Amino acid sequence: MFGKWIDSYRSLPLKINQWANVMRWEMRTRPFLRSAEFLWQEGHTAHATREEAEACAKEMLDIYADVVAKLLAIPVIKGAKSPTERFAGAEDTLTIEALMPNGWALQSGTSHFLGQNFAKAFDVTFQTSDGKSRDYVWATSWGVSTRLLGALVMTHSDDFGLVLPPRLAPIQLVIIPVAANKDPDAIHALLLPLIHAFKAKNIRIKLDDRPNLRPGAKFFEWEKKGVPLRLEIGPRDAKNNQCIIARR
Repeated sequence: MFGKWIDSYRSLPLKINQWANVMRWEMRTRPFLRSAEFLWQEGHTAHATREEAEACAKEMLDIYADVVAKLLAIPVIKGAKSPTERFAGAEDTLTIEALMPNGWALQSGTSHFLGQNFAKAFDVTFQTSDGKSRDYVWATSWGVSTRLLGALVMTHSDDFGLVLPPRLAPIQLVIIPVAANKDPDAIHALLLPLIHAFKAKNIRIKLDDRPNLRPGAKFFEWEKKGVPLRLEIGPRDAKNNQCIIARR
């Protein structure tokens, strides 16, 4: 398609981002890390100069590293693959590697500088700015996949269940009233201003006031789901104007 979309230097740079389901023949699958079918985000770009394409490949690697470190709270190491490990047809493959608790390095995202190799293979050219000649485009490709979910689980979770980083967690704080039927008015009087204060700070909260479950069952459920913070409050806490906060 690049060959149809690109005509002259005015068409460049061309940057395409897409999400796609991918099928691969895997002899031994591992959930999230290496599955037969997975979802990934990938990008493909075409540029007029080598320097611009190389800068794009490095920029995308920095973006991936920033997202993984700040959103998923997973530290990564940025680097370049050896010639034998490069993506087939690429001049350079840049990668972010995350260190798992078992000591393994997990490739968590890659960005490839393809040079003009694929442009020559598929005859993707553009008219140069002088209008006198045509040249092959300089290309990049980059992507991450649902492997990041596997990295998230392996990095943060434990035998009790998920542990979600606060920025990523759909629920950042769960509030659980304890023995609320004994003094519901006092408990709710203390909870309401807290709930308003949390919402004012854009903290994503959940009030678990289900009457059919005991507090212990609720604690187990939200711990298993990886909610970062749990706030407990009972009649005695309400009288003393205090609460208990537990961190996952």
